[in-house]
Amino acid sequence: MSGCCARHGQEELFGDRFARRAAKRYRQKGPDAMARSLARRASVRGIEGATVLEIGGGIGQVLLQLLARGAREGEVVELVPSYEKEAAALAAEAGLGASASFRTADLVSDPGTGRPADVVVLNKVVCCTPDGVALAGIAAGLARRTLVLSFPRADWLGRLAFGAFNLGLRLRRGRFRVFVHSADELRGAIEAHGLALASTRDGPLFRILAFERA
Repeated sequence: MSGCCARHGQEELFGDRFARRAAKRYRQKGPDAMARSLARRASVRGIEGATVLEIGGGIGQVLLQLLARGAREGEVVELVPSYEKEAAALAAEAGLGASASFRTADLVSDPGTGRPADVVVLNKVVCCTPDGVALAGIAAGLARRTLVLSFPRADWLGRLAFGAFNLGLRLRRGRFRVFVHSADELRGAIEAHGLALASTRDGPLFRILAFERA
């Protein structure tokens, strides 16, 4: 399925088939390690009664965890509509259908479509667009209290791994690419909106940063 807002080939990789596989994996194994880590860091100041915005959240792995922990409501905003059916089904199965919503929008092209939330999450999404730094800044402007994000590390291992992934996409003549943005540029775009770095966690390929508003 082609998304109305995808400008960089995202619909080629993140289509209906990908969404079904992600939902099946979630039903079998629950949220993955990255989503669990982001949910923990998003909850450090408490999550009871908070609103949540998960940008590029796919099936809403982080959102579902935060709702289960006591967040009042939240939404997933995606570039492509492929995930909507699966995300709604998973929320309903968890008894959270009334608290979770899904919307297709391009926040970079139209920042005005973003709705502020207490907690904003960006899980492996700034790497899906050349506009990742701009997207991080837009997300920071929407975060009333907390922002957490994960993104590829820009060290030699990360560049090698994601370079090889992009080569495979290129050989298959796909348009989509993974972008390894500078951590300093991402941090600068976020801190420009009044958020301060609260914690950092590095994995082999990805880094997690958490920011809080004073």
